[in-house]
Amino acid sequence: MANLFQAGNRLNKTDITKIILIYLVSGGIWMLFSESILHRITTDENIKTLMRAAIGFSFILVTAGLLYFLINNYSNDRLKQTGIIKIILIYLIVGGLWILFSDSILHTITSDASIYNYINTATGLVFVIFTAGLLYYLINKYSNKIDQAEESLQESERRYKELADSLPQMIFELDEEGTILFTNLASYKMFGYTPEQIKAGFSIYKAIRYDDRDRARISMEKIMNGGKHDFEEYTAQRNDGTNFPIIVYASPITRGGKTKGLRGIAIDITERKHMEEELIKARKKAEESDKLKTEFMAQMSHEIRTPLHVMLSHNSLLMNDFVNQSDENQKFSFNTVDTEGRKLIRTIDLLLNMAEVHTGTYEVSMSEINLNNTLKGLVKEFESNAKEKNLEISCLSRCGSKAIIKSDGYIITSVFQNLLDNAVKYTNEGKIDVEIYKNEKEKYCVAIKDTGIGISPEYMDKIFLPFTQEDTGYSRKFDGIGLGLALVKKYLGLINADIKVESEKGKGSLFNISFN
Repeated sequence: MANLFQAGNRLNKTDITKIILIYLVSGGIWMLFSESILHRITTDENIKTLMRAAIGFSFILVTAGLLYFLINNYSNDRLKQTGIIKIILIYLIVGGLWILFSDSILHTITSDASIYNYINTATGLVFVIFTAGLLYYLINKYSNKIDQAEESLQESERRYKELADSLPQMIFELDEEGTILFTNLASYKMFGYTPEQIKAGFSIYKAIRYDDRDRARISMEKIMNGGKHDFEEYTAQRNDGTNFPIIVYASPITRGGKTKGLRGIAIDITERKHMEEELIKARKKAEESDKLKTEFMAQMSHEIRTPLHVMLSHNSLLMNDFVNQSDENQKFSFNTVDTEGRKLIRTIDLLLNMAEVHTGTYEVSMSEINLNNTLKGLVKEFESNAKEKNLEISCLSRCGSKAIIKSDGYIITSVFQNLLDNAVKYTNEGKIDVEIYKNEKEKYCVAIKDTGIGISPEYMDKIFLPFTQEDTGYSRKFDGIGLGLALVKKYLGLINADIKVESEKGKGSLFNISFN
């Protein structure tokens, strides 16, 4: 009987047998002596009948309470309350039906009081034995269901633990005070504590370096109170006192609508930090190398540009001195030197300008600019080049006589010089139209449309990259080093302007600039 009052034991067949034996003994005693007790109280058969019913119902209720107590104490959480109540309800129904109908059935069998008493006792014992068998079956049935559910739960827990232990990150569950309730093998390796130390009541905050503990505590309390949960970075501390960086992600554990703690992961990011440091060093080195290259290019361009200007000046003087004395071949030579020299100067100017923008040394100077005057002047400059190729070039303003913007004059001139130069260069027949207008946001825009060779869809994503051209190699048809559009994009970025390109191979291009 000692085990009877030790709640939480496993409800096996031995335990069920004990419960049924207790029920049989108590029920048997009741049935054997209840009739003799009734004889001592009264000899009136009508009163006896009523008292038998009352005593029978009392027996059923008392034994139901006894069964509930016994099953509950033996099984604890193994048989949930709903399972126990189902068993007791079935017992009460069977017992109630027996009490209600057994007396009337016995009276139809015999009217002899002495025989009736023996039969009543015998049927009572049969009832107790029958209900004992029924109870054994029901308890065993529900217990088996719980066993299966528990085995399934244990299997699920085993799989969960094996999965958790296979992960390289720390997985944890905490109570409201931050004490670790569950963790995996990675945590022992990460922090250098033994399973016994963790299971003895280990606070997660002990694994955080002292100067980060308050921040960690505030963050985790905020999450438990319904705040946003996201990755947080902390400096962790191992058992041996060494430090390392971690990121922690935690979310609340809720039970019945109430927060009972936190669960989450902690990741050692030491290697990632080392990689970030190496990347920063590599980037800094690359930037220094790029800056050195740009400065070198700017210096060399300047050194080439100065003597080239002198050469072209002297070529111009010679042309003027010998203009009437030179034959056609000599004139062609002078013109060729002048043309190619100016191309070289333009190339060097592009290199110098790109170097200035790239190194961040260009200083934007804002002033009021009349787009009408500027673009009409630039179109006039390119008229002679256009006529040489039998091209029409025009400038149309849809904004009246004035289209004033505040911008950098040098940048505006350079941008449209490059775009017009490209339009003339890549157009062999047809026309070039320049249009000034306002968009739906009342911002000034300039569209340059040509009927040139166009741009292929494959090259469209690369048109603003420096030193790139769609037609490359020694057999290319057009000169240049691929800096014009790259410089246009850089310059427009400095004055907060946008450029969009539409083009179709063989049908021309449209460059649209909008000023914000």
